[in-house]
Amino acid sequence: MTGKPEERHAQLELCIPYVFGRLNPGNRKQFEAHLATKCEQCIRELSGLYEATAILPLLLRQEAPPAGLRQRILSRVSSRKPEQPRSERSTTQRESPSAPVTTATRPERAWYPLAATVIGILLIVALAFFVYQLAGTTANQEKQIAELQTALQQKEDVLAVLGAQQLEMVSLAANEAGSNLFGKILWDSSSRSAALQISGLPAAPEGKVYQLWLMKEKKYFTVGEPFGVDRAGATLVKTLNLPVGERKQIEEFILTLEPVEGSTQPSAEVYLRSK
Repeated sequence: MTGKPEERHAQLELCIPYVFGRLNPGNRKQFEAHLATKCEQCIRELSGLYEATAILPLLLRQEAPPAGLRQRILSRVSSRKPEQPRSERSTTQRESPSAPVTTATRPERAWYPLAATVIGILLIVALAFFVYQLAGTTANQEKQIAELQTALQQKEDVLAVLGAQQLEMVSLAANEAGSNLFGKILWDSSSRSAALQISGLPAAPEGKVYQLWLMKEKKYFTVGEPFGVDRAGATLVKTLNLPVGERKQIEEFILTLEPVEGSTQPSAEVYLRSK
């Protein structure tokens, strides 16, 4: 993979507008040329975005009525007196053309109201299931849209940090030799706004979260909220605020694995440390 880390990071911000078709032809052509270089970060980012957007057009699944409803309907219909077949009625009428039509000889249609009632019930049940499924689908779609909007806002916050006039940066190296885990922190010393990027981080075990620390005057201060990682090896980008901005005041950054409720001081499980 070619290009400086900063260049690759800038290209990474084009993934969301690329997926939603918001790039102009010139930028789209340049980005696709970048993808042809097989940039692993951009490919992973696009893969995650496509997975998220694929969930949006959810299909309504059909729901069957209660198991006993069909049998109850058939039982009630079968209990009615069967209607005389049309052929038999025609034969009887031909044999006795002068027989008066009385109430006793009229075709039995008492099951019509029952059938209409049953059909109405079935329609109401089907409509209820449809409304229920539609509400669930709408809620899922709104959740996915909210997640995409949050991700987009986070990307914009990162771009704001990168656009600072005086940008500081430190690299984070794995505490274990031979690991492909690495990261970096970039921050604006005037506003103390920072962007954290980590690649190759293992998934957090159950009941554990990652926590970033800053050392000042030999004391550790937590930076940002603890966070989890669901997918091993994923690239994590998030924004945070530093308690101090001047580089000379910062002695060290470390990333540790802590209990899910967080810690007041770092544990011995250090995963990343600033060079």
